[in-house]
Amino acid sequence: MATSHQQPQGNDVGISSQISASLIVKNRKEFNDPIHGQIEIHPVCIRVIDTPQFQRLRHIKQLDTCYLVYPGASHNRFEHSLGVCHLAGKLLRTIRERQPDVNITDTDILCVEIAGLCHDLGQGPFSHVFEKKLMPRLKKKFTHEGAARKMFEYMLDNNNGEVKKDIQKILADCKLQKFEEEDFTFIKEMIDDPKNMETENWPYEGRSESKSFMYEIVANKRNGIDVDKWDYIARDSYMLGMKVNFDHNRCFASARVLEVNVTNGGNGKNGQNGQEGTGDRNESSRTDTPHESGENDERTNEGNRNVYRKQICYREKVAQDLYDMFYTRMTLHRRAYQHKTHNLIGMMICDALTAASDTLLIYKKSISEIVEKNDMAAFTHLTDDVIQLILDLPNGDEGPGNVSTHEESSDHIDPRSILRDISNRRLYKCVGQTQIEKGKLKDEEEFKKQFTDILTEDERPVEERYIGYDIVNLDYGMEEKDPMENVRFYRKDDINTPIKLTRTQVSYVLPDTFAEHVVRVYCKDTGPDNERRIERVRKAFIRWCYLNNHPLPKGEKQRRANERPLQSIARPESGTRRNSNEYLENKPLVEPTFSATTEEQPGSYHAGGVDVRPVQPLASDRMQH
Repeated sequence: MATSHQQPQGNDVGISSQISASLIVKNRKEFNDPIHGQIEIHPVCIRVIDTPQFQRLRHIKQLDTCYLVYPGASHNRFEHSLGVCHLAGKLLRTIRERQPDVNITDTDILCVEIAGLCHDLGQGPFSHVFEKKLMPRLKKKFTHEGAARKMFEYMLDNNNGEVKKDIQKILADCKLQKFEEEDFTFIKEMIDDPKNMETENWPYEGRSESKSFMYEIVANKRNGIDVDKWDYIARDSYMLGMKVNFDHNRCFASARVLEVNVTNGGNGKNGQNGQEGTGDRNESSRTDTPHESGENDERTNEGNRNVYRKQICYREKVAQDLYDMFYTRMTLHRRAYQHKTHNLIGMMICDALTAASDTLLIYKKSISEIVEKNDMAAFTHLTDDVIQLILDLPNGDEGPGNVSTHEESSDHIDPRSILRDISNRRLYKCVGQTQIEKGKLKDEEEFKKQFTDILTEDERPVEERYIGYDIVNLDYGMEEKDPMENVRFYRKDDINTPIKLTRTQVSYVLPDTFAEHVVRVYCKDTGPDNERRIERVRKAFIRWCYLNNHPLPKGEKQRRANERPLQSIARPESGTRRNSNEYLENKPLVEPTFSATTEEQPGSYHAGGVDVRPVQPLASDRMQH
């Protein structure tokens, strides 16, 4: 198990701190950041920044193709990484000033800053398009966290470990303790795919379980509250031109490290009834105090010993702010990250990269080979610029930087034509969108099968290659769960006892549902005579919504009323019976029928809930006749 670094003792502390601080100031650099203002970067972090692996992030957009919808959103992963580095160090320093007994060393702070700086080193071209769309299509297992660790290792070991040696030299010049191997391991663990820390056996080697809270600063998979999210919410909303209510500085002001019982999810009492059963380990808050019978207080634990981990907790007054944070994140996803035009451009980029995946060679390797073999030398040159390389290079010619293209393209699709369509704004068409409850649809394959079955009923079905599918998950970061269930707070009059707040203790005006699916279907025909295909796909999507009892696309009911094509089968149910939960769960899936005109339909009826009865002439009109 890793051991903690020992700090100098006695008068040496003040002297050595002054010397090292002076040398750090001399060698540091300042960046004028539009979000955080003047930020100071440690000399070791500067050495990491001045590498090809990190400079690569200047050529990867933070929001992939979102700048083609929101022109201001053209910022890159480079400046976001600087912001995360700054916030990570600021948070640890704030906690150390408030809680000196937590034993946060200068080395700990520097390691967390480097992790914040390097957490996105593994992002591929167009970020999430590469990871979430292209890699599954190429049947490759890939996560940007795992790739970030491999890229960091490559950075340290490349050129006979030049960067690693320079880091140690800078630390020595600044009169700071050199990195041990466990420190490099600690950095790698923070940027790698996270592990479950709520187990009895501690899963990490870089730091002991007494510093477990440090693993949740850059990327917090337990509840999603981390500096990565704080920076991208502030930065993305600013560049998108969207106003947000969440201010991460309130979280800095109240962050406090407490020891929490994480056994069985840490269920216990809430703040209203007193300290929770997941309190810190002192006599006033322990839950494993033996009874007179010798039994443990948590008898539902089936004999497992209590597992305690240190977590970052917050004042109970910022609970509403944290809900605002999760809501702001979902709003950014709804309005920008998952914008329908942004996603369809991403789909076109993915189609182009798929078509060129085996023919575009970087260091004589295809994209699939680079990912499969973890070739970080070639991955260093895999940026958003790959699109321009595909556009500019003629067939069969060799390009600069060991990049080449070949004449044949996968599936006989020319990736250049797709990219030219994007440049000329000849985009795929989103012909239908609706939202459904989380869990009502298993995955994209299930939707694709259901939709294909409907398409085949058409006399002239649209070819599969002209249809694109998109299922967007909108949630608070923990799928259908309330992320605040995993957040612990403390009260002003008892700062050492973690408590769990119920939703009603925060507000009655909070959501009951924390996740939903947005289902979209696209027509990929960008030709001049695509109206018929688009209309067939649109009608098929409406039929899919109707048959599966999902809401119709927005405006579709009124469109039907105006076009008067739809006649609903008469429904005898009305009033309370028609709106009851029993009726909504068991009502038959009625297929819409069509008639020539509404004038042929007698009396009054409804089409999908909209009254489309023939307009009766006014009394004055009848008198004129």
